[in-house]
Amino acid sequence: MSLLKKLLPCRRTLLAVATSLALSGNAAWAAVGEQPNVRLLLLGTKGGPSLLQTKSLPQSTVLLVNNDAYLLDAGYGASLRLVEAGIPLRNIKGIFITHLHSDHVLDYPSVLMNGWASGLKTPIKVFGPQGIQEMTDHAWKTFDVDIQLRIVDEGKPDPRPLVTTQTIREGLVYQDQNMKVSAVSVPHPPFDKGQAFAFRFEVGGKSIVLSGDTNYSADLARFARDADVFISEVVHVEGVQRLSERIGNGSKLAEAIISHHVTAEDVGRMASDAKVGKVVLSHFVPADDPSLTAEHWRSAVAKTYSGEIVVGHDGMEIPLQD
Repeated sequence: MSLLKKLLPCRRTLLAVATSLALSGNAAWAAVGEQPNVRLLLLGTKGGPSLLQTKSLPQSTVLLVNNDAYLLDAGYGASLRLVEAGIPLRNIKGIFITHLHSDHVLDYPSVLMNGWASGLKTPIKVFGPQGIQEMTDHAWKTFDVDIQLRIVDEGKPDPRPLVTTQTIREGLVYQDQNMKVSAVSVPHPPFDKGQAFAFRFEVGGKSIVLSGDTNYSADLARFARDADVFISEVVHVEGVQRLSERIGNGSKLAEAIISHHVTAEDVGRMASDAKVGKVVLSHFVPADDPSLTAEHWRSAVAKTYSGEIVVGHDGMEIPLQD
């Protein structure tokens, strides 16, 4: 047998291996370019800090990117809602806080401590306005005895080095291989400019804007331009007036709520100006008026916006597919 004939099988084997490696390489590159699996869930949709005899808890939302969870505000009950949704608290990678009103942050320490209790071992990055670092420091001080005991008694890692905070400004806030997050200041009296924010998440080929607490804002409408999903807080003027009559603070309370938040009609105006694909209503004020049905909320926004309107509720998943 000639030397050439002896080498031919080896050559074929090498070609097969090379082809296999090339295909594997192409598959790897394809995997890098693939869009992540993204889900959006409303955890708490009630506006305001008081607890009511309703099924709704204060404001929190979660954005899931593959196996990573990003918590958007952490109102009371956020930890519970995450567990109910089957989302391990140890999977939280980031927390984005729009502003420091208690109905948006009351469960923040609970999320940190419950995440640690459930096996958190990876870093959490927390983004919020001025004061978020101080709030985090106070949370650790509050639970210092518990933390120290469990480190010694149970061999748990110290959670404090795992959590880092970043005080946000307008513009780019965060970016990784899957997601880009930016922020804009929104008007939410009595907070000063730069103390309350809206966020925009660009992920999985979709853009999601979370209004935070605001009143009508042309800046927010520009910020939300062409977003696929616009999650907005909403107040119902007549419902707020009935609320103020029930609890006895009269016109002063009603005036404060209406001037500090965005009415249903103004939600529609901003959505129309921004040409968003879908409006998702959350942070309802009032949240306990039985006369306000989903259709009342929807029709109030529809006066000024002709697109799709979703009336959110706790536990609702917002479809992101086309």
